[in-house]
Amino acid sequence: MATRAMHASKAAAPTLSLMSRRTMTLHNPITRSLARPMTTKSFQHTAIVTGATVSQKRHLSSSAWEGSSGFKDLTRATALVYSEYGRPTEVLKVLKHTLTPPGDDAVQVQFLASPINPADINQIEGVYPLKPPMTTHLYSSPSATTSAPTLTPVAVAGNEGVAKVTKVGSKASSHFKVGDWVVMGSAGLGTWRSHGNFLAKDLTKVRSVEKMTEGGDSSSLDIVQLATLTVNPCTAYRMLRDFRTLSPGDYVIQNGANSGVGEAVIQLARPLGVKTINIIRNRPGHEKVAERLTKLGATHILTDDQLGKLETKELVKSWTKGHEVNKSGHLVTYGAMSRQPLILPASLQIFKNVHASGFWLTAWNDSHSPTERQEMIDRVVEVMKTGQFEEVECTRNQWNITATDMGVLEERLRDAVGRAASGGHGKQVFLME
Repeated sequence: MATRAMHASKAAAPTLSLMSRRTMTLHNPITRSLARPMTTKSFQHTAIVTGATVSQKRHLSSSAWEGSSGFKDLTRATALVYSEYGRPTEVLKVLKHTLTPPGDDAVQVQFLASPINPADINQIEGVYPLKPPMTTHLYSSPSATTSAPTLTPVAVAGNEGVAKVTKVGSKASSHFKVGDWVVMGSAGLGTWRSHGNFLAKDLTKVRSVEKMTEGGDSSSLDIVQLATLTVNPCTAYRMLRDFRTLSPGDYVIQNGANSGVGEAVIQLARPLGVKTINIIRNRPGHEKVAERLTKLGATHILTDDQLGKLETKELVKSWTKGHEVNKSGHLVTYGAMSRQPLILPASLQIFKNVHASGFWLTAWNDSHSPTERQEMIDRVVEVMKTGQFEEVECTRNQWNITATDMGVLEERLRDAVGRAASGGHGKQVFLME
């Protein structure tokens, strides 16, 4: 069963518990703390980015930035970057730069939407295991007629998003065409930007320009569904398949059931005939949360204050027709926002044969081929296309890709990140327009 363990402590980590009639338990810690504020540095440079990686070029004049004669193949771009770890609203800055055409084995894309996820916040704080390198590649080299400025190494924030291919390198043309829609094939590539050059091997196609003209492919899906495809739904997909062979009638028990992963588990389990027991916090508004989860297909719902009570144990037995949900189950922990240890009683392992594993989608992506990642994406998209996957509830924050006032753009984007970091404001997504 997929659950956040029923034996979890108060600051439980997100878990999924799989059982055969059989159970799998999914576990996800949900407490967030922000790092100490750090000093913000300003970025006053323009950059030329080349190929899929980047190399330094001469400083561009304002006319070159606007794409004047001699620079027609360049693309004006903006990115939300950081030069040090700390509170996101303190360290994030907008950096404008210019892209040259992509290299032979790369493509250039224009981002359409990018969500703000907890892992993105942790990455900026410096407490996430995966840390993109900070480099000076986004800056131009100094003009020969001016003294060299001090260049501050930066990283582009964001790990997830959907983008449209705008230019294709000669060796990448067999995989992508201008107009295709793509998502990131791995984390740490930086998606909070208007445009970017990426190696073809690091991208996965979600919408073919050829099929779009026929009204097929993923054309019916909302842009936010595609932008939020590669983290939560794919995490749920892998956990439901990689730890137990679940059959119709089996149970998944999860805590944090109203999280992005939790909602995806419910919706991906339903077509398999797998039942879900979903644990949510008993706090103001939990009735509306329960209503939404029921609409998504949740089989049963419990609040965290019901756990550990004898009547709850008997209630669960009645749901599972007497089957012990914690016997021979598999506990899967997929999040660690509370930064607290997960305590699992030895008696469960010895007498109930409960197994425990951790899961990190980034590690799965790194150890599997682009073909395998494409297959996973295609299968999740197929479920979405059947209408069995609800659109993500979110606040859509406009990212004006033609903005000229970087100060105003920066304030708007940082405000959105601040709302996501503080919690209680729902999902935040950048829409590049």
